[in-house]
This record gives sequence, structure tokens and C-alpha cells, in this order.
Amino acid sequence: MEKITYLDNAATTKPFAEVSQIYKECFDKFYNPSAVYSLGVLVRKKIDIARKNICKYLHGELGKLIFTASATEADNLALSCFKPRANNSIAVFVGEHPAVFNKAKALETAGAKVIYLPMKQDGSVDEIAKHMDSATSFVSIMHVSNETGAINNIAQIVKDIKKINPKAIVHADGVQAFGKIPVNLRELGVDMYTISAHKIYGPKGVGALWVKNGININPIIYGGGQENNLRSGTENVAGILSLEYCAQKVTSDLANNYNVVKSYRESFIEELKNNNVTFEVNGNGSPYILNLTFEDLRGEVLLHSLEKHGIYISTGSACSSKKPDNRTLKGMSKTDKQIQGTVRISFSPYDDINITEITKIMSAEIKDLQSKIKGK
Repeated sequence: MEKITYLDNAATTKPFAEVSQIYKECFDKFYNPSAVYSLGVLVRKKIDIARKNICKYLHGELGKLIFTASATEADNLALSCFKPRANNSIAVFVGEHPAVFNKAKALETAGAKVIYLPMKQDGSVDEIAKHMDSATSFVSIMHVSNETGAINNIAQIVKDIKKINPKAIVHADGVQAFGKIPVNLRELGVDMYTISAHKIYGPKGVGALWVKNGININPIIYGGGQENNLRSGTENVAGILSLEYCAQKVTSDLANNYNVVKSYRESFIEELKNNNVTFEVNGNGSPYILNLTFEDLRGEVLLHSLEKHGIYISTGSACSSKKPDNRTLKGMSKTDKQIQGTVRISFSPYDDINITEITKIMSAEIKDLQSKIKGK
């Protein structure tokens, strides 16, 4: 079997080995947490402990956690609390994940007034005060861009929003932030925050929405009344307990992990320069994500060229991979040609990778592809 160098961790991460054991234990103790007999009650208690612990890791003790089947569902649940009226509006960052952006589009189609907040050249959101007013009652801005790693100053943004409309509800998609950079919900001041298990070495199929106490949201799934009547459906016990474990591990490893991926990112850039490759870095925030644009090159072609060497990168968000453009890069004023020549590399601190070897192969492939294009 070929050696695999996986550099698409912003799309999904390899689950920790302990996750398999958690699933095994849950298969053995398979009881429904809604059952009133003792075996079911014990499972319910484990979920309650997990909920409390994850809130602690988020520094979100002044709120509640709603478990969902994905971060996409959590984002949609957050936006469901916005009720369009004749005199109000919703504002979303133009660089949002499709889970937020497309939900906002659906609200707009249904008659809501939607303000699309533009971004600055570095990939972060433009000044809020320029674009919203006191009629804006809901705002959603991602914490860290899944495309470029650009970090939005959520704490300051929340303060700016609350000055304009103290009653405005602020949601942040923290999928690429939690477990990678410090997240303290008390300090951020948000009303809602989304996280995902499979971005922090957990399983796919489980996410969560944190909601500050006093914020009322409306369910989008009706049924047996689980999750305080906000998200009906029998709980994914193994997924929830895995999320708890992964949240504990990544937050305890946070500082060391940050330094590891920062070293990876800096070395990657330096080695490409040493190999005389010309490129542009898009965004400069989270070291976990490195977004690069190359001249006279198609990113997708480079992706498949590297795949032959067992090196796996991406051209951007997996949730947008089937779409011809890139909303985030367009928001950063990139041309179509530049967007076509862009790739995303995303690191894991738990992988031991040889940056020198990888960049040597990548540089050779880039130069070969560029020479072929110029020779046409």
C-alpha cells in the first residue's frame, strides 16, 4: 500500500483511536437514553455529563448545548430563530460556509431582507457598522474561514453589533476554530456557536449548537422531544461521547498543537520558496489552513498530480467542491484565473509529515504543469 500524506484536514480529520473503543462500548450498552428503566437512565446520565463537559471546554457554562447530526444542521437550527418581519433583516458574512449562506439565501427567497457582509482583502469580514443598522436582528459570522483560515475578531464584532442593536442575536460558526485556537464563549460574547466532531478527530454525523441562556430558538425537527424539544430523534450516543472525548483532548493539547502546525505552515512556505516556486498566500490567520494561488496552473490538475504520489490536498471546501466558483476567493477580489490556480493545504498536529519531501515533489509537479501550459 502506498504511503499516504493527508493534507486535507479542514475537510475532515482521522478519528482518534479511542473513538473506536467508545463506539464498541456504546454498542455493548446500546440502551435508549429516553427509556425510564435503569439501563436507559445510565446512558442518559452519560449524555448529560458529556453536555456539561463540552460546555466547560467552550467556557460556555452560561448556556446549553444541543446535539445535532452535523454542524450543517446546527447552523440551520441557529438561523431558524430569525423570523422575517417587515422592519427587520438578517446579516451574514459573504465568506460563510454553505450551511449558513445557503440557509440565508433560502430565507431571502421566502421574503426576508438579507444583508451580505463583504470581506476585506485578508479574508476577514469588513467593518460591521458600515453595513448593518438597528433593524438587523440576527447576524452570523464564522470564527475561522474554512477556505483561507482567516480569523474574524468575534469578540470585537459582537461588541460592534450590540452597539448598533443591543437585542441582535449573534451566531458564529466555530467549526474551524474550536480545538485549534482559543475559544472562550464568555469572552466572545456570542449568543450561539456551532462545533463539529469530525473536524477535531471525532466521527462524522455529530455536531452541536451552543445557545446562551435566555435565547429562544425554534426546532427544525419535530418528534419525541429530545434535546429539550429542540432536536427530536434518538440521540447518537456514541457520537456524542466521542465528541466529548475529542473536545477534551484537543483543548488540553491546544497550545502544543498550535505550535506544531504553525511550524508546518511556515516550513511549507519556506520550502516552496527555496524550490523557486512563485505563489501567493491567501489569508493569514489560523496556521491549520494554508491557501495558495499559483500562476499558470489549474489547482484541480495539481491535486490529481499529487494524488499519484499519495499526497492529498484540496482546491477548497469539500462542501463546495462541485461548484465552479469560490465565493470566498471572489470576495477577496481574486480573478477566475487565480481561483482556478488555488489549492488548500490543511494540517494536523497529530501527523508526522516530511515537509521537505512533500514540497520537493509538489514543486516539481508545479513546474512541470506550468511548463506544459506555457508550451501550448
